[in-house]
Amino acid sequence: MIEELVKAIKKSNYLVALTGAGISTLSGIPDFRTDKSGIWERYDQSRIFDISYFKKHPEYFYKFAKEYIYTFTNIEPAIAHKFLARLEEIGILKSITTQNVDGLHQKAGSKKVFELHGNPFRSHCLSCKKIFSQKEIEIMLKDSDVPLCNECSGLIKPDIIFYGEMLPEDAINSSIAEVEKCDLMLVLGTSLVVYPAAYLPEIALRNGALIAILNKQPTHLSGRAKWIIDDDLAVTCSMLIKYFE
Repeated sequence: MIEELVKAIKKSNYLVALTGAGISTLSGIPDFRTDKSGIWERYDQSRIFDISYFKKHPEYFYKFAKEYIYTFTNIEPAIAHKFLARLEEIGILKSITTQNVDGLHQKAGSKKVFELHGNPFRSHCLSCKKIFSQKEIEIMLKDSDVPLCNECSGLIKPDIIFYGEMLPEDAINSSIAEVEKCDLMLVLGTSLVVYPAAYLPEIALRNGALIAILNKQPTHLSGRAKWIIDDDLAVTCSMLIKYFE
């Protein structure tokens, strides 16, 4: 099956990818949805990214962020990130749409990445909209539990999309436009239960594209995928990348 997928990738005219938390776990980042160990024993997952709760109790999020989110800059891309970056480098992969907020695709070298859920590397004041870098936020958090705007004392929020917020229109529209052009779509490390990301492979199928799902767990589209590889993702990508070196 690997060799058949490799041939399809090499023959594709417009290849795109959709990625989820399953590739970030390869770099040691806990899966927000399914990981039940370590950090999730100390934090309520239903509150961390809830925008209403954040506005009332921002200190809860920032305590979590210091332990988890603001460590992303110290984490290295995994083989899955490197595989996709390699495909883009040689001109085969046209774009990546990701549900992840860790920036590991860009760190691996990918250029055209649409982040449906934003990222923490930039923040903004909810009152005056002033922009802050992650470095500035980290400095503020050394002296305070909650970073406040130095212009208007407003609450600062990272540019991650919280529950209760609209997803970035540009990222969604760009992703849909890419999927509508593709003839092959790679779906890596996502169980396709979070929408609207889960709609993207459906759009590809509706337009006659083939999809390959590389994920440990079955998805609602498993029966319609041309290729399903449920082996360890790191092993699979390690095998695949050798064909493109």
